[in-house]
Amino acid sequence: MHFKDPGRIKMFFKDANKKNFLVICREVLVLWVTKKEVPLYYFKHLYKKDIRNYRDYLAPKEVRRIHACAKLHRKEYNSILHNKLSFALYCERSHIPSPALISYNFKSRFFFKDAVRKISDLGGMVAFYQDVFESIDAAAIFFRPLSLRGGRGCFKIDRENFSQQLRAEFENLLNGDYTHTEVIHQHCDIDRIYDKSINTLRILTFMEGDNVEIVSSIIRIGTGGSFVDNASSGGLFVGIHQETGTLMRTGYRHMRFGGGGVDRHPDTGFVFENFKVPFFKEACQAAMDAVRRIPDPLIGWDIALTPTGPTIIEGNSDAGFFMSDVAYGGLLKNAHMKRIISVVK
Repeated sequence: MHFKDPGRIKMFFKDANKKNFLVICREVLVLWVTKKEVPLYYFKHLYKKDIRNYRDYLAPKEVRRIHACAKLHRKEYNSILHNKLSFALYCERSHIPSPALISYNFKSRFFFKDAVRKISDLGGMVAFYQDVFESIDAAAIFFRPLSLRGGRGCFKIDRENFSQQLRAEFENLLNGDYTHTEVIHQHCDIDRIYDKSINTLRILTFMEGDNVEIVSSIIRIGTGGSFVDNASSGGLFVGIHQETGTLMRTGYRHMRFGGGGVDRHPDTGFVFENFKVPFFKEACQAAMDAVRRIPDPLIGWDIALTPTGPTIIEGNSDAGFFMSDVAYGGLLKNAHMKRIISVVK
């Protein structure tokens, strides 16, 4: 929690579900002493009445140490994960199931098949995608910036009216670097929760030697008409029971979007608890197989569920611990996370 953000401060003071002042003071003091940092993170979630095991949650200093640990992250592997074009090409070469790469651009240079075309005006861009659509069997193309995260900068164009859509995105494309991939079609059961976005699983893997384990699994779900599912863009996240592949009871939002927990989707009314995630075992297996091809010890995999099975959207060396920490009620009681912490020490 950043105290320069008045919205979050106001949200904390207005929350009727917070512990009493003396309890908050005592717990903040305990964390300050045991974690050896000012525990501002306490005011993001741990101040709530139902959080009794507040010491089981990761502190920012612990997260930073995990991300900085050379035993858990190799820059050679991270370079594949961080750049979406590198990742798409590597997945294609390594037969990792992922959205098919159609074309890409480095600002005004557009690449399709074996050709590169320099584009300087809207007419040239429309002609380029006319050729692309005539060469592929796809109703739409999805665009993702090579390096931005959290769903920022993503958009799609449709075969039926791509020329009008390109008019709106012309400057963005010409001044940016994008991958252009096939549009994923979501499993109908996931559509029942929310069908405006592709709602991806975030599966966190830990590789030690040749052994790969799943640390945690959550699903991220869009809200409010948004076509992205990222919690950083206002979406929900819900934990998944690893043994059964069913959703936990409560979905959460980041505090800047209201915080708190809900037991059903605010737009569709879909109840989370006990919903069985389709292809969950296959998604976990896909993540573990991918780790053996990109053997970084700690990766958060974003996986979409299609009608025919899982497809990997991206891998993240920054695993987004906050979501799993909240969804699982404190990751420090997780046996795999205990092992990760021991590697860092």
